[in-house]
Amino acid sequence: MIQGLGVDTVEIERIGRVMSRWPGFLERILTDRERVDVAHAVHRVAARWAAKEAFFKALDLPAKGLVLSWREVEVRNTSTGRPFFNLCGKIEGLVRRRGWRLHLSLSHDRERAIAIVLVEKIPRSRRGITWGYKSKGRSGSWN
Repeated sequence: MIQGLGVDTVEIERIGRVMSRWPGFLERILTDRERVDVAHAVHRVAARWAAKEAFFKALDLPAKGLVLSWREVEVRNTSTGRPFFNLCGKIEGLVRRRGWRLHLSLSHDRERAIAIVLVEKIPRSRRGITWGYKSKGRSGSWN
């Protein structure tokens, strides 16, 4: 059952301006691994920004009393390039407790990056079944 849907689009040039004006921007929004993966490619940074924005929209969490970090939501790619989320911290626990499966789609052209996130509720009877890809070395891999 679909629990949430989030969509975000961002101008790649806008992200480039922020990156050039704010040296700590990448460290604030990306994990160490993401920074290696994007290699300062503005379109990749923009896609990850859009993915994280869409992620939080899809979860539709009440802001009251929650302190969530952008760095708890990591965007990774499989060997074939398919994007997925690798979660940790409070967000990982929340997604796990609620039995959610996350779906992510990213795209960009020269001007804009877009992300779509679908949150699917997995019935309790099916939660032991593994779907999708798991990232090695981190316990919070979800897609």
